Amino acid sequence: MIRRVIIRAEAKRDLRDAKSWYQNISPDLKRDFVRRIDDAIALAQERPLAFQIVHRTFRRILIHRFPYALFYHASEDRIVVVAVLHQARDPELLEDRQA
Repeated sequence: MIRRVIIRAEAKRDLRDAKSWYQNISPDLKRDFVRRIDDAIALAQERPLAFQIVHRTFRRILIHRFPYALFYHASEDRIVVVAVLHQARDPELLEDRQA
């Protein structure tokens, strides 16, 4: 079953900030970052329960080649992306984010 993907506003803001950062370094780096995020979302859709629960019910996928992690909540019919955070950021930020 292919689950519907919902990206919360906070996660969109996280992505926008990270993409801007990488764009300022190199457009190619930004494109690679976006591709890796898309790959992580596809993995969450295909195998939502394969990734470790790290906070409440949020699961985490580490982004290959980049120091970021995608945090999501999986249910029977959807994947809700709640954050895309640099790994140096405090995971307590997830406390205020909804599934």
